[in-house]
Amino acid sequence: MDEKQDKKLQGSVLKEEKEDDVKTPDYSVEEEEYIRALQKRLEGAKKARDGGHNEFDGLTYSQYYNANRDTANTAIKSKKNRGEVSYRSGTLRTKMMSFLSYALGLNLKGDISAIGKDEIPLNTLGNAMEDIVDKTEEIENGKPEEKKMLRQYELLVQGTVFLEDLWERRMERQKEVVEGFYGQIKGVKWNVKDVLGIGGPIRRIIPGKSVYLGDLKEYFIENQPYIFTVETMNRTKAEKIYGKWERWKDYVSQEKRMFLTDSSDDSGNDIWTFGDNVEKDEVEIIKYQDKPNHEYQIIINGVLMLPIGYPFPWGYNEYSIVQQNLEPIKHNFAYGKSFVFKNKDTIALLDEMMKLAVLKTQKSFMPPYLNLSGRVVNKSVFMPGKISRGIEQGSLVPVSDKEAQGVTNSEFNMIQEIMKQVDLNTASQTFTGSREQGGNTTATQIVELQKQARMMMGLTVLAFGLLEEKLIMKRLLILLKNWFSPIDTVLDEARKQLKNRYRAISLEKNIGEEGRGVRMTIMADELPSSNDLKSVEDTLKDKFDKPFRVVVLNPQEVQSTKLTWKVMVNPKQRESSEASKLMFRAEMTDAMEIGLQLDPAWIEKRFAEVWEENPDKMFVKKEEQIPVGAPMTGMQPPQGSPQGSPTPKIKAPQTVASGETPKGTLSK
Repeated sequence: MDEKQDKKLQGSVLKEEKEDDVKTPDYSVEEEEYIRALQKRLEGAKKARDGGHNEFDGLTYSQYYNANRDTANTAIKSKKNRGEVSYRSGTLRTKMMSFLSYALGLNLKGDISAIGKDEIPLNTLGNAMEDIVDKTEEIENGKPEEKKMLRQYELLVQGTVFLEDLWERRMERQKEVVEGFYGQIKGVKWNVKDVLGIGGPIRRIIPGKSVYLGDLKEYFIENQPYIFTVETMNRTKAEKIYGKWERWKDYVSQEKRMFLTDSSDDSGNDIWTFGDNVEKDEVEIIKYQDKPNHEYQIIINGVLMLPIGYPFPWGYNEYSIVQQNLEPIKHNFAYGKSFVFKNKDTIALLDEMMKLAVLKTQKSFMPPYLNLSGRVVNKSVFMPGKISRGIEQGSLVPVSDKEAQGVTNSEFNMIQEIMKQVDLNTASQTFTGSREQGGNTTATQIVELQKQARMMMGLTVLAFGLLEEKLIMKRLLILLKNWFSPIDTVLDEARKQLKNRYRAISLEKNIGEEGRGVRMTIMADELPSSNDLKSVEDTLKDKFDKPFRVVVLNPQEVQSTKLTWKVMVNPKQRESSEASKLMFRAEMTDAMEIGLQLDPAWIEKRFAEVWEENPDKMFVKKEEQIPVGAPMTGMQPPQGSPQGSPTPKIKAPQTVASGETPKGTLSK
């Protein structure tokens, strides 16, 4: 290894930066014609969106977006007049956060169904895909609930949310020290290697201002003629994704530029003005998607990165972007109405009344006066306890005797009436937690509050559910294309040959009547027998002291079999919510009052589910239970106390029914 190469391997990326000496791409005649046509399309979409719209009260979309953002964050506007009060009540944000909190208490998990030929449902495969989807959301950043909260917040604020879900592979830099390191500075050597990672699905929110739709009169995004998005990305981060592409190193400048710098056709040149805020260490990335023509294009700092007519790289002919509207404005308008924009006028009126009330209160303490003395008098003479000399009695008189009366009853009643109107349009103060409800809340009161909330939030909950359905379906299509590919090869010691290694996942789930356990989904080119699976499950159970359920899928068969996939999200309260606990208690009470005999095993299971406990550890074993009426000695716990762990029942292997699993899919 020569000295020059050694420096290149050991060099830091901070030292590798160089002056911008890249060249302009030598486009072919066909590429130049394609670029001009592309510029016209992009410019048309930009002008259509950035014009004024009656649906936004005459605002452009950018103005509408900014107004929603500022109102949702209770941004204080600057004073227009001297002496004016800067005030915003924050009522709208409180109402919006109560809606968001209610939504986060809902169970929005998707139910995935795989339908084989002859319309036979394949339940095992559907459950396995549910687990894989849940696991990828967990692996993505470890906080799926937080990401769900962010997209629901964006939907409430803007009325429309855009999300992109892609399988992303990035270059990962690996370094390995050649010789030992003992604290020295000089003479330390290491090798540097850039490796393309195996990748994974990445879901991100795209700000509405970064999305340009081909037809604003089309409500459903899947019917758009084309879509393009604009984003700025740190250059180092972008290099991890596009650094090995042919035109990156030689043509992607550190300065944003136009497609054709020598073009005589200037009709599309101003398309690039929306990226003026791009810094030198950033790049502007434009992604163009054309579903009717199955065409995809990426432009980085004005450089065409893909061949003309390049197909969608994600493997299916659908847009990679999901759109959800909170409330429709009209059936032939692409964007929805936000919670903020819908209630802004009523809240603005309330804020104005509160500002005037503050002004009147200030006037009651220091009302305006007339100076009849003919002298300049400092306003400090009106401060409490101030002793002033040289001012004749009657030379300072109030402008009116009503200036010191403050807020009147009629004005106070008007404020209260506006607040009632706000509650009618949004949610009651009891629901938002702004007003305490006396006494202990009963199950009936909880149900009534939930009924009122559902009436107010019907469309909102529907929008949240539809959004999750679309995202799960998008993730499912991505996984079918990428998840079942081998990630490595390993040596089969028995056969002395290489075999593929696939991904495997495990999640804590309820394993039938055995209670809380672990459900594993693994892939294999050769499927084991049911007896082998049972043996594996029993071994894992003995080792980890919890039930296991193992599902094995053949990746080739899953990808090649023609299946119909369906996703259903039924928004409902989580099992562990306070309302569920109260309803469970009321259900048990009603059953006992009318003399119904309940199955103790079922009650134990439901009790543990509602309180999110493990039934194996929560209840004592049957053989350890104390007979009713028997005396208790020492610290021996009473019947039903959470001591010990029952022995779960092991179900015998069952024969898989015809149509239960496709060829290449095996489960016990």
